Amino acid sequence: MLAVRFMFISPWDLAYVVPVAFIANAIGVNTAYHMYFTHGAFQAKPSFRVVLAVFGTILCQDSLIQWVANHKRHHRHVDVPDRDPHTPWQFGESNWRVYTVGLFWASVGWKYARRSTSKAYYAGSLLKDPVLRFFDKHFVVVSYLGLMVPFAVGYALGGWQTGLKGFAYFGAFRVFVGYAFTELVINGFCHCVGSRKFATKGRATNISSLAMLSMGTTLHHNHHAFPQSLSTAVDGEIDPMQWINGFFAKCGWISNVVHPSAADIAAKKLAETTGPRYDGALGR
Repeated sequence: MLAVRFMFISPWDLAYVVPVAFIANAIGVNTAYHMYFTHGAFQAKPSFRVVLAVFGTILCQDSLIQWVANHKRHHRHVDVPDRDPHTPWQFGESNWRVYTVGLFWASVGWKYARRSTSKAYYAGSLLKDPVLRFFDKHFVVVSYLGLMVPFAVGYALGGWQTGLKGFAYFGAFRVFVGYAFTELVINGFCHCVGSRKFATKGRATNISSLAMLSMGTTLHHNHHAFPQSLSTAVDGEIDPMQWINGFFAKCGWISNVVHPSAADIAAKKLAETTGPRYDGALGR
């Protein structure tokens, strides 16, 4: 019951719990799993690669190589039913289907569909790396450590109640925030609600009003337009991860960061910002 009680965060605790949760998730999902291991948006020192693998794995979303395989499949077949693993357009074009069963599918249902994505086909190069194979194989163990280490630290500092608080705040709440934004907001809403400004395949959109809170990830349409760009702020938007990733670069932990040129951005820009549009072709 104490663990349940601590899930209700006090206003005082929000001041430090929420920023830690969002930053940890942004590093784990966006910098690590997404932009480094999937899209190769920068190079990382060997020791920092391990740090990124840890941050990504403790999100409890999926094993490293499986996550990469699913996301590469998503880009290749973006918003094509039965080919994109988590499109909200899986069950048809009508709005009521998209905003009901479609969003449920994109956020939860696809996880249980048993449509396995081939690691060898979509992420074969990662299978050659023994370090990444280790994290992929021991996903469950590392994920549990991501929940139990905050408890252990809290317990060491202040006993059972502080330990349960650490588990609830920096374990369970952190995982919940990551899952809600990655699965529901990005996989779901960012493929059916929002705006577009670039010529891309599929229906990915930007929800600019959530860019600060989501650490730039809701500029999802920008990502589909320039999938190798480390920052989603390619046209004057705000992406807080620029500051964090910039810190990593200044420390020398990452290098050769990819960002589109002004010419590339101009070439893809639409005549005007529009709502969701689908061109019927496969995505990148």
